[in-house]
Amino acid sequence: MASKRKHSKVWNFFDSVDEKSAKCKYCKTVLSVAGGSQGNLSRHLKNKHPAALEETKRQTNESRQEANTPQIIGPQQQVITSFIQRPPAAGKAEKIDRQLVRMIAKGLHALRIVEEPDFKQLIDDVSNCPGYKMPTRKTLSNVLLPKLRDEIVGSVKEKMELASAVCLTTDCWTSLANESYIAVTAHFIESEATVMSSHMIACEAFVEQHSGQNLCAFLQKIAERWSIENKISAVVSDNAANIVNAIKTGNWPHIPCFAHSLNLIVQKGLREISVVQNKVKFIVEFFNRSTFGLKKLKSTQTQLNLPDLKLIQDVSTRWNSTFKMLERLVVLKDALILTLSTLRSELNLSQNEWAIVEELLPILKPFMEVTEEISAEKNVTLSKVIVLAILLQNCLNNKTPKDKCVAALVAVLKAEMNRRFCKLESNELYAESNILDPRFKGRWFKSKEEYEKAVCNLKRKVTPIRLNSENYEFESPAFETNSANQSSVWCDFDSEFKNTTKAANTTGSAEKEMEKYLEEEFIPRTADPLVWWEQRKKLYPRLYSYSLKRLCLMATSVPCERLFSSAGEIIRKRRMLLKPNKVENLMFLHSNM
Repeated sequence: MASKRKHSKVWNFFDSVDEKSAKCKYCKTVLSVAGGSQGNLSRHLKNKHPAALEETKRQTNESRQEANTPQIIGPQQQVITSFIQRPPAAGKAEKIDRQLVRMIAKGLHALRIVEEPDFKQLIDDVSNCPGYKMPTRKTLSNVLLPKLRDEIVGSVKEKMELASAVCLTTDCWTSLANESYIAVTAHFIESEATVMSSHMIACEAFVEQHSGQNLCAFLQKIAERWSIENKISAVVSDNAANIVNAIKTGNWPHIPCFAHSLNLIVQKGLREISVVQNKVKFIVEFFNRSTFGLKKLKSTQTQLNLPDLKLIQDVSTRWNSTFKMLERLVVLKDALILTLSTLRSELNLSQNEWAIVEELLPILKPFMEVTEEISAEKNVTLSKVIVLAILLQNCLNNKTPKDKCVAALVAVLKAEMNRRFCKLESNELYAESNILDPRFKGRWFKSKEEYEKAVCNLKRKVTPIRLNSENYEFESPAFETNSANQSSVWCDFDSEFKNTTKAANTTGSAEKEMEKYLEEEFIPRTADPLVWWEQRKKLYPRLYSYSLKRLCLMATSVPCERLFSSAGEIIRKRRMLLKPNKVENLMFLHSNM
């Protein structure tokens, strides 16, 4: 009976569980096929995966067309195949080149499209399939895109089913079409190989009011859709009250975006030099508006053998853009002074204002370095936050500004850093992730009491974990420091690492596993802690199991912000009429392929 049933193309989308049931390859739903009926399968495809049903119809029509087409067999087939594989005639190649240029010009495509691997693969595949028929826009939009999305959803779901814990990041965005979107990314560690995995699991139009209750309901819906309700270890977001309330309402641990917190801290400090900052903005705006002025500036740069660089306009909501604007200003200082002296001398900065800018840059540079480092998507990041907060405070303490405005800025930065980060060590998410990272293991905790408390809590939590494998001994691998990844903010840490290779020995009746782990040598900060854990997961099975729940935690919601940068490209002015569901499909494929 089963073999007869499976002649139907509907079985392309299901796996047989037994004689009475089948599992959907996309959403893993198990359906009844008792009595040989395929009605449940067809209805499931129609209601849940309509794109797959349309594809079966398309395949059936193509099969019929192929059946009615005379087939060339025998030696002639070899001749045709060899002919297809020959290089095209010069005239034919020229015609194709012209059509390629026409497509790029008419469609306003980027010239780099010819360098994209997927485009090259498409051309190669089409060249080897002379009978290929281009799908219509409707088929592409309503059938092919959703079908591929469903396939990838199934693949991601399989990976997430095996994850012991998932960290979510979320953010909101408004498109050029004035439509509000909310995105969610999931981050987890694949236990089979101990590697970080990140996936976009939602990017949907959000028409309701952005209240805490509505946002909470949305996050709960996404968690249920992906079957991770009981796996969410934390949710990362910015500090907006509505999303913070939503996460609190959902009873999920909340991690404030570290990059967003740094942005708020530096933005508040920059108010102390707002007069100078505004003057710099006027200079940049002048050259952006004046074609003649820009041409004159470029000419002066050439005369002074300065690099051919453009001025950078800052964005009010991003402090790092202000840093880049000031940094570029200093690089082009001599050219700017000469050019403005002949064009708009009143815009020139005074000697004291130039001194303020030059004194400010080394103070802000560590914040810039930390923001860029902590925003890495596929690295372990939350475990660094305690150390980075202390190192940033050390950098500020080592500065003695000469200018009063810069001194006031440093005072604000110190106060804000202390206000926002003074309780990190008492937060179990930050403390445990730091201790379970073999680069840190609680080193640099300011409070010995908080460190010992976190270690005790870890011992208590890992004790009941059941073991699935035997322990074994092996030689510890050597880790090399990546000298190319040096950062000024890490100088104090790296200096201590040279003099300290092991954590302080623990006392009391500690579990052997925890004690042995803490006595292991530290690994260099540039080493990958997940590689270390993969090599020792059978030596410390309890700790390894729990580390999967803590080292997957992200320090920022930047992954979601990156999604919206991509979304902006998808919803450009000439695509503003794209419906939200099409945007979601494109975003999902763009992020997860």
